[in-house]
Amino acid sequence: MTRLSSAVTVGVWTDYSQHGKTLTLSNRDAVALLAFLATLVSVVGVRSWRITRFILFMICFPKSPSQTNPNDQTYDTTGNHTGDKIVPTQTLPYQVILRNSETPNGAALSLLSCLFSKPSIDPARKNQHRLQSTLLGAIALSHGIIFIALSILTSQIVLGGTVVSKATSTCGHWTVLANNESDRYLASSEWILNATLDTDNYVQNCYFGSQGTGIFDCEMLQSQSIPFSVFHNATCPFESHVCRTDSAFAMETHNITLAQLGINTKLADQLYFRKRTTCAPIREELFYVKTYTSNDLHWLKEGDNRTLYGFYFGSPDFPNGTLPHIVLNNRLSPSYDLTAYYIPMNVTNTTSQNHSLRLSDPLPRGYHGPSIVLLEGRGVNFHEKSDDPLWSVHTKVEYGNGTLAGIDLDEAPVMYRMDSDLNIIGCDERIQICHRSTNRCLPWSGLMPQFKATELDDRAAVDVDTVSDIHVPLLIVTPLLGKTSIPDSIAGRGGSSLRASRTLHNGRQLRLEPEQWKTELTYWFGLGMARLQLDIYKTIEKHDGRSIEGAMNMWADLRSGSVQDMLCGKIKFRSPNHTSLSFTGVIVVVAVSSVLIALSFFEIFVDLIPAKWRGDRVLVWASSENLALLEGKQRVESEALARGETKA
Repeated sequence: MTRLSSAVTVGVWTDYSQHGKTLTLSNRDAVALLAFLATLVSVVGVRSWRITRFILFMICFPKSPSQTNPNDQTYDTTGNHTGDKIVPTQTLPYQVILRNSETPNGAALSLLSCLFSKPSIDPARKNQHRLQSTLLGAIALSHGIIFIALSILTSQIVLGGTVVSKATSTCGHWTVLANNESDRYLASSEWILNATLDTDNYVQNCYFGSQGTGIFDCEMLQSQSIPFSVFHNATCPFESHVCRTDSAFAMETHNITLAQLGINTKLADQLYFRKRTTCAPIREELFYVKTYTSNDLHWLKEGDNRTLYGFYFGSPDFPNGTLPHIVLNNRLSPSYDLTAYYIPMNVTNTTSQNHSLRLSDPLPRGYHGPSIVLLEGRGVNFHEKSDDPLWSVHTKVEYGNGTLAGIDLDEAPVMYRMDSDLNIIGCDERIQICHRSTNRCLPWSGLMPQFKATELDDRAAVDVDTVSDIHVPLLIVTPLLGKTSIPDSIAGRGGSSLRASRTLHNGRQLRLEPEQWKTELTYWFGLGMARLQLDIYKTIEKHDGRSIEGAMNMWADLRSGSVQDMLCGKIKFRSPNHTSLSFTGVIVVVAVSSVLIALSFFEIFVDLIPAKWRGDRVLVWASSENLALLEGKQRVESEALARGETKA
């Protein structure tokens, strides 16, 4: 599977699963934006210190006794402060440091260094001033650390590589419809085989807790896999006399929301489905029709018999609607032959159907019918017996007498083969779709479910938007559910689709699991779920590769018109070339930073207030500024020099 990097929506889009706006950028642009935001927060940390130091100055330094009566202060004709009638108290060093520090870290170092300087004040007040210096230094240090941390935490607005597809001209559900033409049939078979092999590779690397080799990318889809559970003592899905054993094996997905499949629509996280497949070994003799010998078919050799089995299919393409399956008796091929069929039935017409294939709980919706898996492998040899119902190995291999290639056949190792020419597994596969918000579910149906929006939400009867919100995600998913069947997981690949074939060497089965048939079914069920995930991903656009003539877009090439505008651009996946960020997070960082930077210029407006309206603490704040202190010192020196000259 190749990633789709060109079909990504770059910019702001709504992530309905997260209920918020998302900003998607190329990796380079995202890094630049994060660097800008981190720098912006660092600048805010410096500028906001101006606000913090002003607040600390106002809180920590009470009015001195010399400044309790504002009437004792003099002002010039413009209202500016000219001096006090009494001598003001001494300005403390940490007041000056706090007033003139430009950065919180610089203020912290300067304030804490005051602890080690020789005090020039009354020793009785030394501890109090040291405590204030320590407290102010700790606050300044905390301010700096907080904004350093906030600068680092700006990276938390990164949501990862999750992106949403954009509408493309080739988006849709692509397939090749087979017909009687050989070229079209071969093209359809190739299309199906390629899709199945893609899925098989994905499952081997990304399902069942597999770590894979690292070559295959398991981070591509919205969810790596679809979780499901297995049940070992299920009820036979057919009539009791049909199943070969008392119990059946069932697999059922959890409640899988359409959002987990990567669909990004308003109700995708509220609509969910579950699939249940119940399988059991069934008696092959119930489908026996006839055994053909050389007396029936002149071209058959003596002993080369063929057995015909029939399965009612209900299709006019077969005589009497019955699907024939011919088995070569005593087949000696050193490999397996595996065939599977999905047989949708008409539950309203049960009289003409083979009673053995009737499900015990037939469903009237969605072309419900059994799936059957047919296994042949009499030519495969086994080292041990097996009670597995799909293999059933107990028949000892007879070598005959004499020698072969110098080997005494009487001393040949004991080997076994399958007891029957044909073993069959029958399955009941069904789907149910539900709406979490309304707590409603459609009835269980076959793998091609039919639905009405009003069955899931009463508001759909009067609200067109509700109809659209329900229809859009379901129209994407439901046509693809039919390909999740067990036969579609096997997809005509024969014995190569068996997990047991991985331990088959030169016609010898080296090992079988204790319940190999369940291992096979579990893998095929997972294959069907992965097929659904990949098929949804492939709707983003037509993939590169061999262009198969006759490929049809089921979203565009419809008699009723195209539905591309309604369905395209709604698939979430992960792109290695893009980064998504919380758009709300970006806006909050920029907005708060802008406000704090603007507020940090408050001193400009404070200076515009007439001195008589500023208050004592603000006047002390202004007089503690470096230039104000320098001017005061120069004024005192000038006055002292003037007094000295007058005295002289």
